[in-house]
Amino acid sequence: GNSAMASASSEATMAVARLPSIFQKGSLLTTSASLVYWSYIGIHSLVVGFPVACIIRFIHLFYDREKRVLQHKWTSWWAWHYHHWNPFFQTIVSGYENRPVDRACVYVCNHQSTTDITLIYGLKTHFKWVSKASNFHIPLIGWNMFFNDYVPIKRGDKNSAMRMFNECLRHLKAGSSIVFFPEGSRSPDGEIKDFKHGAFTLAMTANVPVVPVVQDGSSAALTAGKGSMIAIYNGGGWRINMNILPAIPPESFGTDSAEALAARVRGIMVEESGVSSFSLTCGPPVFLRASMNSGVPEGVNVLEY
Repeated sequence: GNSAMASASSEATMAVARLPSIFQKGSLLTTSASLVYWSYIGIHSLVVGFPVACIIRFIHLFYDREKRVLQHKWTSWWAWHYHHWNPFFQTIVSGYENRPVDRACVYVCNHQSTTDITLIYGLKTHFKWVSKASNFHIPLIGWNMFFNDYVPIKRGDKNSAMRMFNECLRHLKAGSSIVFFPEGSRSPDGEIKDFKHGAFTLAMTANVPVVPVVQDGSSAALTAGKGSMIAIYNGGGWRINMNILPAIPPESFGTDSAEALAARVRGIMVEESGVSSFSLTCGPPVFLRASMNSGVPEGVNVLEY
């Protein structure tokens, strides 16, 4: 019936989105490579990432104690290089020209998988995360979230939500943008769920722009959070798109409530979902994929780095 047709359509879309790869779903090679990849993250974080973060945190005791720009720059490189060298997918980021350059803003991005955490550092701008409090207790990486002065929140705790709101206002006033996943949790099927209104209440209160960020492709690439306790990739050749959409200035909020603004922004993101203008491509070494530029429109300037 209709569900079978929808499933077939989804599978066809996924098939088109994938590039030829030596990594096949469920293969020993894919499982082994997944374990090696996650092991590298753990070892690198222990030996390089966190020790350097500790040194920078010490520097920030005497310099730039509020924004901690250097701490964020190191964290961005630390996280983004994991994404850049991931052998299971390539990423296309577009819309860099839509990032506000002269003021802080609230970025809102849909959430599909664990991979989104490193993907967001592809924004290549200064920001603070809002993240569930338990993430701050993850060894090394979570501790570095404290170093960056990111903002924790406990789900269902009104006092925590109020503290989060005030901390975000402080960061915005100091010139740091804020990143939210307004769905509140990962979408199990990749569809953009209804938005919680906290990010939009914040933007309206602080009188700053809202910048929608649409990403697509990570949901199908990784099994973690979908009945699997181990983060094993579903083969390789996946395409992940992240599109930074034009900012919505506070002057255009009008008399909208936060709920109405949330629904409006979600509608824009749903409409743009899956649409990308191909401005920057990154991914694993050439020997791990068939072709870096497969499927990229002719004449488009693709930067590999």
